[in-house]
Amino acid sequence: MFSSPFTFLRRTSSQYEAALWMFLSGILFTAHVALGKLLSGSYEPGLLAFYRSVIALVWVAPLLMRMPLSKFKTKHAGLIVIRSLFGTAGFLLAFYAYSQEFGIPLSQFNAISFSRSLFIVILAYFLLKEQVGPRRWMATAIGFVGVLIMVRPTADMEIGSILALGSALCFGGAIILVKTLSRFHSPLVLLTYANLLSAILTLPVAIMQWENPHNLADVVLIGLMALAGLLAQSCYITGMSKGDASFLSTIDYLRLPMTAVVDWLIFQEFPGPLIWLGAAIIVASTLYITIREAASSPKPSATVASD
Repeated sequence: MFSSPFTFLRRTSSQYEAALWMFLSGILFTAHVALGKLLSGSYEPGLLAFYRSVIALVWVAPLLMRMPLSKFKTKHAGLIVIRSLFGTAGFLLAFYAYSQEFGIPLSQFNAISFSRSLFIVILAYFLLKEQVGPRRWMATAIGFVGVLIMVRPTADMEIGSILALGSALCFGGAIILVKTLSRFHSPLVLLTYANLLSAILTLPVAIMQWENPHNLADVVLIGLMALAGLLAQSCYITGMSKGDASFLSTIDYLRLPMTAVVDWLIFQEFPGPLIWLGAAIIVASTLYITIREAASSPKPSATVASD
């Protein structure tokens, strides 16, 4: 049965709109990590992670004030706490991974971060008992070959790469739990819980590393960092709700050249050929996994970005 030209045009228009949201998400996420790395020259990453969570709550406060308290009632408090533990560990490790102290380029961090899709396959199999076919297992194994090429597990391997890999694992766990929790709560509620609990969890680290912002310029940069991270999540959610996951994954990978440009222009860093080779392998394998998952699902569903 053929669909009308109007149906095709509406679907195409929706895909273009979704692609635009994902493209904006990539720009905002690149701004978020660039500001985080820039500020890490003056502030400890743990303190920046705390600032990020608290200021994100301030930015969404006007929206929260219009929501009834009943929206925040939950029968899944345990899952929300575990999800927040995964998410907090994920972005705390991320802040340390691309901080100036450990020196990993943003594009290298981004390339490793895409391995979260590989971890999701493994975690979904063991935690959610999802069926995983041999082709997806093979694609996952090939993807981890790309990870090994980038991380290069030797005696002198970079600490930043290990932290980035740990961050990807934690974000994979957070996304798995969000897939369950999103059936019961809106993205705004989940983001609020995530940032509130992350602020509480990072508070002890922040107290040990405490520094007031040194000047007004730093206050502005810290605020913009938190806002960029929050808007990146919102654009990602909006994009995923309007388009096909397999199509939008290719747009999300534009973060790699975006961060490579930032590395070159601001930090005078550029990843070597092995990083690009490993990234290409991960992108190819995760794209295949995404397409297989989309083909086996009855309809696409939006997931909350956790980085």
